Amino acid sequence: MGYIKLKKASGFDLVSAENIGDIKLSTGDVVIQYLSGYKVTIDATSPLVQADVDTIAEAVDVMNGASGEAPLTVLTYNVTGATQTVII
Repeated sequence: MGYIKLKKASGFDLVSAENIGDIKLSTGDVVIQYLSGYKVTIDATSPLVQADVDTIAEAVDVMNGASGEAPLTVLTYNVTGATQTVII
């Protein structure tokens, strides 16, 4: 299973790069929706922008079908969290 590593101020968060249905910007956060009915909301110290969505999409493309360590993905601002929830 492939993951991307999102750089935080200290360390990183791992986010699945498998079975993604959509990656979008939503009120300053990046939301990754999975075909399994879950979503991950990525928030940062300041509002994220469309370029961050593009950066995450590129990181997912790199990990698509790959094995081994994921490259560190750096967004415009420090990631403060990646929260998984069920899509209702």
